[in-house]
Amino acid sequence: MKSGFMTTSILATAVAGAMLTTLSASAQCVIDPNPTVVQDDACAGQAVDANGGCNLVPAVFQNAGTLSSAAPIITINGTVGTDAAATTRDLDWYSFTMATPGFVTVSTTSAKASTGLPASNLIVWVLSTTDCASYTVVSGGFLSAGVCPLAVAEVGLDAGTYAIIIGTDFNVADVCDIQYTATVSARYSAFAVCGDPASGECAAAHATGGCADILCCDLICTVNPLCCDIGWDATCVSLATTPSSAGGCGIFLYNCTPGTPANAPVNDCAIAGATCALNVSYAFNNANANTDGPNDGSCAAETAKDVWFVVQATANGNLYCTATTPGFDCVLSAYNLGISSSLADGETLPSIFIGCVDNNGIGGEAAYAGATGGSYYLWRIGIWGNPGTADAGIPGAGEVIFTLEEIVYATGTHAPVCTPTGTATNLGLSSGAISGTSVQRWLAAPFIAPDPAGTSTSWTVTRMEPEGFTPAGAINENLNWIIWNRTAFNKPVYPTNQLMSGSITFPALGAAGEAPIFVDFELNAGDYYFTQYPSAAGNPCVPNDGGAVFSNFAWFVGAPNGTVCTDATGNFQWRSVVQPIACNPAGTAGFLRYTLGGAYVPCAGTESNTELEVSFNILGTPVTAAPSCPTDLDANGQTDAADLATLLGQWGQTGGSADFNGGGVDASDLAVLLGAWGPCL
Repeated sequence: MKSGFMTTSILATAVAGAMLTTLSASAQCVIDPNPTVVQDDACAGQAVDANGGCNLVPAVFQNAGTLSSAAPIITINGTVGTDAAATTRDLDWYSFTMATPGFVTVSTTSAKASTGLPASNLIVWVLSTTDCASYTVVSGGFLSAGVCPLAVAEVGLDAGTYAIIIGTDFNVADVCDIQYTATVSARYSAFAVCGDPASGECAAAHATGGCADILCCDLICTVNPLCCDIGWDATCVSLATTPSSAGGCGIFLYNCTPGTPANAPVNDCAIAGATCALNVSYAFNNANANTDGPNDGSCAAETAKDVWFVVQATANGNLYCTATTPGFDCVLSAYNLGISSSLADGETLPSIFIGCVDNNGIGGEAAYAGATGGSYYLWRIGIWGNPGTADAGIPGAGEVIFTLEEIVYATGTHAPVCTPTGTATNLGLSSGAISGTSVQRWLAAPFIAPDPAGTSTSWTVTRMEPEGFTPAGAINENLNWIIWNRTAFNKPVYPTNQLMSGSITFPALGAAGEAPIFVDFELNAGDYYFTQYPSAAGNPCVPNDGGAVFSNFAWFVGAPNGTVCTDATGNFQWRSVVQPIACNPAGTAGFLRYTLGGAYVPCAGTESNTELEVSFNILGTPVTAAPSCPTDLDANGQTDAADLATLLGQWGQTGGSADFNGGGVDASDLAVLLGAWGPCL
């Protein structure tokens, strides 16, 4: 099974392991009568949410001010809850600036207006940036459970701008009646030398105390004050370079010289990664490899005895690395080199880290990373183990192959759509048996499968990914899909236009609500519709089953690059209220013209029609015809010296492009190539 990386942590997943702590007894829960900042929005019923943050396009953060040693505290008063119809909740998004590096805690008191008691469902997050495309949650968590004050764990922050979100879960009883005071407090290092640029690097020993990184310096000097009071010696450096997961700063020092020792693999160093082609198997052996990649806690499994490979993505999509290691447990890590075909500076590895995988034991790993066409990616393969201990791990031989799953069609990740008054919401159109008494609803989303690059005219589709969520109360056991032939924007007719269909166990959803459907079918370039809907035992649409169980996958609209149907009347989608066979044996209804009737519109600054454009991706690989000249390995029209060099480079490998008759590249393959020498006929 392939395992995926998340290149960016977002709110839905990053808060799962966040920490909450209490500062004092709940009796001290009071609302500050004289805050330094008061919320800009009115919570319920506002026409425009003035601090709606990333739920608006463009995003709007209320500026809470700057923290400094002279002004280390900001207090914010506001109200949160759900709106009167209980269809959306209010989230207050604030930005604040750290003038210099320091340590921040957010403590929140709250009180429900109806009871005077602390809120049981207050949520507080601290975000790494106000960039909605890249923020991560650096501290915070879900649900205060009546604790007051509620404080998120202290976090060290460099100078810069950050964000805070304050809100609640969805609760119809909380109609914006929760008042809060958020106290944002900063503390600074007690060691004057910490953060002083003249103090020297934290990863290098020097005679004077302290180092220039205030966060690392304060951490180490709190443990060992001599590092600041006397000098920054080797002991201090050791702590600075210890992984953060082990109590250190996690500063990475790169140390690897290609060719040292003499028996080390040629791709032993990250700065000398082996250049690889797609769809070619490469043998490796890391028995004599060093360890030069970072083990800084960013990967759940640390890596030793690593070897390195560089591969270029020839198109946008998912770049897969599949390592077969029969004798050892390997760990895979990926790094983004951008337009560079090699790594110039090994110490930049932590800053270009994408992710890592260690899901399986002995035998191998498979992983993928989202890739941009033309960019280069550096892959690290090493052993799981703890060098110097009884569980050091076992290195050995293996094979690796890199493949690319290209984008056939992509709408882009969904974004909020707005009510006519400007209130933003993440809207999903229900699919499935959406209540205990309602019949199934299907939507047919138009898409185009383009001609693949080169001479191919069809795709092997490997994955489809609608984006959505499962509403409360729904039970989704299976996820079903249909591909329909499409003529212009005429509606699909069941079953005449149905090209293929299938069903999988309902999958775990990705960070943006992606429901991965792994498939394997061939699709010619052309025009199609895509339908997906969940099901579960007990659906009222299942024949001879009158159970009240319902299934629902709310398919997100707001796709920036989606497609909608259009006719002389305007834009619309094909959606069914009653679908043939299971729920309508007579088959009389099928798909009907559907619009939102003006209830939702594109938010300001977004493309038109997004309120009707559902979000999904379709990925696959071009179907390549068998080459008329299989010995022309570089496709230049002839079998020549370049092809001979490729064959010799694969000597002994199984499954490579020069393995013409199977069983490994050997003398028989050499004879085939030499027999075809010259122009392809």
